[in-house]
Amino acid sequence: MPEIKLKHVVSCSSEDSTHKADNLLSSDTYRKWKAARPGEKQVSVILQLEKEEQIHSIDIGNEGSAFIEVLVGHSTSVKDQDFQVLLVTSSFMSPTESRNGTNTNRVRFFGPSQLVKATAQEKWDCVKIVCSQPYSKSLAYGVAFIKLHSPPDADDVPKLTKLGQFRVKDESPSSGSNIQPGSLFFSRDSAAKASTGLKASPAQKTSDKRESPKSKPEPKPKPKPKSAEPVPFNRILEGVVFVLSGFQNPFRGELRDKALAMGARYRPDWTPDSTHLICAFANTPKYSQVKAAGGVIVRKEWVMDCHKTKQKISFKRYLMDGVESSSESEAEDDESEEETPLYTCLLNIFCQNIKYFMHYNQLLVKTFLCMNVEKFLVFQMRNVFIFDCFRVEMESRRKKAVKESASVQVKDEDPYGGSTDENTDAEEEEDKPIPELPDFLTGKRFYLYGKFPDNQKRQLQRYIIAFNGAVEDYMSEKVQFVVTSEGWDESFEEALMENGNLSFVKPTWIFAINDRQKLLPYQPYTVVP
Repeated sequence: MPEIKLKHVVSCSSEDSTHKADNLLSSDTYRKWKAARPGEKQVSVILQLEKEEQIHSIDIGNEGSAFIEVLVGHSTSVKDQDFQVLLVTSSFMSPTESRNGTNTNRVRFFGPSQLVKATAQEKWDCVKIVCSQPYSKSLAYGVAFIKLHSPPDADDVPKLTKLGQFRVKDESPSSGSNIQPGSLFFSRDSAAKASTGLKASPAQKTSDKRESPKSKPEPKPKPKPKSAEPVPFNRILEGVVFVLSGFQNPFRGELRDKALAMGARYRPDWTPDSTHLICAFANTPKYSQVKAAGGVIVRKEWVMDCHKTKQKISFKRYLMDGVESSSESEAEDDESEEETPLYTCLLNIFCQNIKYFMHYNQLLVKTFLCMNVEKFLVFQMRNVFIFDCFRVEMESRRKKAVKESASVQVKDEDPYGGSTDENTDAEEEEDKPIPELPDFLTGKRFYLYGKFPDNQKRQLQRYIIAFNGAVEDYMSEKVQFVVTSEGWDESFEEALMENGNLSFVKPTWIFAINDRQKLLPYQPYTVVP
């Protein structure tokens, strides 16, 4: 395979005074490129080729980098999104090796099967190398050498003429008879058709003529609709421009490789032409950015299932919690318009029992005054406190009706048998104010992550709000406690890097506070790796 020659260095983010980026233009392995200072987050270099070439394989010699990624583009490429991924981020050093400074010069060979097929089939004249070392702050890293190879020529492949003691048959068109695959079956089929086409006897002809006037013409069968042609595998996600968030290598590279193999395009950051954000955890900065922009945020299972079934699946089933598409929101608006009489009844009950709502949650009333009435009632229909208020109100009305009916019966029997006291004990108890709920969780904000068994999630929301806490719909900087029943998750480490004040607790902490009716320390209930 011929080696592709490098022309010059277009740009370099960082380089050492001795080990410059120009050293990569030479094939000598002892001349390398390193960053200017140890501990840099990421370094990159862009190399210009002599002409547009199709890259068939890559040989890379490492110099202290933990991860190396190769992208390709054209000489007109200026922005990062103009480059396409040719070799996904590959690991050259483990975290232990990076901290100890061992095996810094590992060499890896990447063949056609390890490159992105859609990108490797095109020609490029510009190569971008991106290196990173997140595990060591005292190591100046870079690349020792890089070699690019073009596809081998057809004339260069030696022709096999002898295999052991046997001579390989010449497959040229001039040699021997040219027997095509399936020709024997085709000749047999044509012979069978010819045998059925023999002439009939005169007796058969006369009988056919007699029966022809009486026989009815048979209806022609309706042509069956042609089945839709299956979409090729490399075009399943055609038109999808995705961004990854919250994933770590090597799984991040595998997930990106699967999406690119199905025809999707990758962007390192969210751009106006991006269509999907594949997110691992709802606390990343990209998640907040895309949600504010109204983009589509899905889980990684969407790409995995599309790759497994080899067909495009609707992303609506894989939307992240708290993220809805515009079509779904429009459907909910249509449903709310159809059920306006029900909301009118709920509004009347809400206005009649405003003091009960004020007692249970003052924030509820403030939200009601600021929001659209119908949308507010749609949202609060799912809230357990409204149903509790309805239950309390109906129970009080029932007791009041029973007492009134009992007093009416007593008056009918003995008009002078009633008590002459102004207020009875029962009436005095009714006039007493409703006791206030404890505020153990005042100033604390929670986020419920993952799945919870049975009806546990609703109970947690009820207890947190009842104790004057707040439940966030998605991960943000305001969250102080993450409640989960699934144990430690890998995405928690990234969340701690974004917000160092986070604490991951079990649901048993909230239930213990409710059982003992006092605030308990959360440390015994924390979730650890």
